[in-house]
Order: sequence, then C-alpha cells, then structure tokens
Amino acid sequence: MSVPGRVSIILRTKNRPRLLARALDDVLAQTFTDWHLVIVNDVGDPAPVDALVAERDARFSGRVSVVHRTASAGMEDATNTGLAQTEGAYVCVHDDDDTWDPEFLATTVGHLDAHPGQAAVVTRTIIVLEELDGDRVVEVGRHPFWADLTDVTLSDLLRINRFVPIGLLYRRAVHATIGTYREELAVAGDWDFHLRLLSAYAVGFVDRPLAFWHQRPGAAGAACNSITQDADHARFDLLVRDLHLRDYVERNGAGGLLYLTRLLTDEFEALHRRLDTLQERVDAAEAASREVGLIALARRKYHLARHHWATRKQSRG
Repeated sequence: MSVPGRVSIILRTKNRPRLLARALDDVLAQTFTDWHLVIVNDVGDPAPVDALVAERDARFSGRVSVVHRTASAGMEDATNTGLAQTEGAYVCVHDDDDTWDPEFLATTVGHLDAHPGQAAVVTRTIIVLEELDGDRVVEVGRHPFWADLTDVTLSDLLRINRFVPIGLLYRRAVHATIGTYREELAVAGDWDFHLRLLSAYAVGFVDRPLAFWHQRPGAAGAACNSITQDADHARFDLLVRDLHLRDYVERNGAGGLLYLTRLLTDEFEALHRRLDTLQERVDAAEAASREVGLIALARRKYHLARHHWATRKQSRG
C-alpha cells in the first residue's frame, strides 16, 4: 500500500547494519521533514534492520516503512519495489552507504518548486573515501565528483555518467513518460535511467556540495561498492549503450547510423594512413640525421688526426 510524504526516499540495503545506521540518522537529520522513507531490505537479515528502525521509532514518527524481500531480482528491482510503496510527488534514491548535507532535501525541493519546467535537479557531489575498522567507519580522503560540472546535459551523459543517485531529486511524474528502472541491469541502471530522463526533460543543477558518495575501494563482500566491480561495469556499459541504440534505431531506422559508421571508419583509416606516412618521413629524417652526424664525426676525427700528425712532425723538427 502506498504511503504519504511529499518526498519519497527509497533506501536500498543488504547486510550492512553499520552503514544503514548512519544512513537512517542522515535522513532524520534533514531540515526538510515532509518525507516518507521506504527501506528495501534486499534479501538481507531482517533482524538488524528492524532493530535499527525500532531504535529510532520516535524520531521517525510514522514516516518509515520496511520491505523485507525474500527473493532478489537485482538492485533496480529493489528500487522499483520502493517506488511501488510510495506516492510522493518527488523521489530520491538514498543507498545505505551514502549521505546528504542536512540541507539537501530543503534545497532540492525548493529548487524544483521554483523551476516547474525542470523535471529533476542534481547537486554537486563529493566522493568520500573510507575504510571499515571494526565497528568504526573511518574517512581517509575526499574529493569532488566531476569538479568541472556546471550543467547537467545529455551530451555529457552520452559519454559517461555525470551524477549518481544520491545527488538527484526528481518528479515522480517522469515515470509515466520514461518508465521505471530497468531491472535487467545489475549495475549501471542509474546511468540508463539518467539517460532516459535527460532525453525527455530538462534537469537543473545546484552548485553546492550537498551529496556525498561514499566509496571503499579495498573492501570486499557486503562492504564493497558496485563501482568497484570493473568487469561488470564495462560489460553493462556496453549493454546500456546497446539498449539505447536499439531504441534509437526502432524510432529512426539504421540508415543514418550506417552512413556515419562507414564515414567515420573511412576517416579513421585515412588518418592512420597519413600517420603511417608521417612516421615513415620521421624515420627517414632521423636516419638522414644520423648519417649527417656520422659524416661530421668522421670529418672531426680526420681534422684531429691531421692536427696530431702535424704537431708531432713539428716537434721532431
């Protein structure tokens, strides 16, 4: 059953109680309070989740729901499960290991209220590097994520994902146009959703570091980030591109792409031929330079020898 709250916060978790406790306190620390949190426990142990929520029951004041999944169909299926349990006008995804500035919701909701032509807003995001030390989470460094980002554009996003879920708030209404999250994507599902979002709508940008993407590069098991699964990301990067290419071809046909593919192939082959020719000329110039150098050295040795024998001849008188 759907639950109220102007902002629907979907929090995905699985067997990370230390990180989940931090995430729950992070949501409770928001200065904007008209939200409902749905925790989707994706086949993790339910007892720690229920205990952490119970400890904060008074502070939640009825603004939390927990869904314990007994079978998992992946990360984006968990997101869609959370969506189905909520009805807020605004939606955000807050994973159990990420955090916000206390003003994140107040700022992003205020931005979308003031910009009805925008379907979503992204804030500047900071990458926080951390390590797990027993019961402690220790920060070891931080740096901006895409420090050069000044606008959110589709042209940027076609190359690489330029923002992550913790830095995004969007209007629920977009799902009627672009659909929900693609459940077949084990990773890179956020990038796919962002591509579909930017393909249909304008997205704003708040140039304030209000979102914090926590990473543990050396971690393994439940403590790791999906971003550390490089092989999976490379494979699903190609899958996302192929999905969007198929969508494009279905709407527009393959003719223009076939022409461009042949044109670019011909241009690259011509460029390689010019580079090969240039390399041959460079090699020839270097060989000629070496020959000139050898000739100059031989002449120098010849003149030194003549000078040596002339000097000896004079000394013998």
